[in-house]
Amino acid sequence: MKSLMKSFLFGVLLFGQVVFAETQPKEIRIGFIPAGDREMLKKGAFELAKELQSAIGIPVTVYITKNYSGMIGALKEKKVDFSFLTSSVFVLAEKETQLKVLLKKVWAEPYYYSLIISKKDSKIQKFEDLKNKKIAFVDQKSTSGYLYPLAMMKKRNLNDSFFKEIKFSGSHSQSVNLLESGEVDAIAIFGDDAKGENSAWKKYVKNKGNEKNYRVVWFSEPIPNDPFCVRQEFYDQNPKLVHNLMFSLIDVVEKLKTKKEVSEFIGANGFLPATSKQYDPVREMMKHLKLGVD
Repeated sequence: MKSLMKSFLFGVLLFGQVVFAETQPKEIRIGFIPAGDREMLKKGAFELAKELQSAIGIPVTVYITKNYSGMIGALKEKKVDFSFLTSSVFVLAEKETQLKVLLKKVWAEPYYYSLIISKKDSKIQKFEDLKNKKIAFVDQKSTSGYLYPLAMMKKRNLNDSFFKEIKFSGSHSQSVNLLESGEVDAIAIFGDDAKGENSAWKKYVKNKGNEKNYRVVWFSEPIPNDPFCVRQEFYDQNPKLVHNLMFSLIDVVEKLKTKKEVSEFIGANGFLPATSKQYDPVREMMKHLKLGVD
């Protein structure tokens, strides 16, 4: 009798596991941060979602936040299951909710830089020349567009009063617009290399004759590329689905990456596998800034 009962219970547990493994959510929600051109991001995000939905057989919806902070709240409130994050937003978000890093974007290399650039035809040739000048940062939670330059300034015992005026543009593309139009004297943006040969300036400049009209006045140490993450709770409940989506995403991006609206936020070379530990340099930078990272 005991043997029969054990067999029965084992069968119930096994059945329960099989049922759980095959249970799928009604939809998958993927979050995007508007770091570049918002309209281009919308087009690319919806096209990516359409292809993913076809690949995994589950409806995929897009969630685009107004700013960087909005994505942290969306993850915490379970409004999204997966999200494309910046390095610093990931480090901040993991303090609010448990996240699992799946992939990281690859532009030219598995890392990138924070650059401060001015126009080549200006008198600004080095960072010290920015004293009492106007500068545009992207967002107070932007890794390359604010936090790395801020950490550098702190090491030099400088504060906001060093500049005549500070603007927060909201995106790298808008920062480029501000410099190109002459509204600011310098901007902090991302670059694939320390020389700025592949950077937000060349990506978003409107007047193509201005592509070479820039000068790098400061660059950071290498920064790990932006991660693609999933909420840990969602992963624990749907591990097979998560891995299916992850590998499907790699295939879909490979198919779509030549399209400008997709390469706008994915990168030229797709993805590489990533781990949380790879973002330790960003955690150290944020500890230095005392931004609530233990």
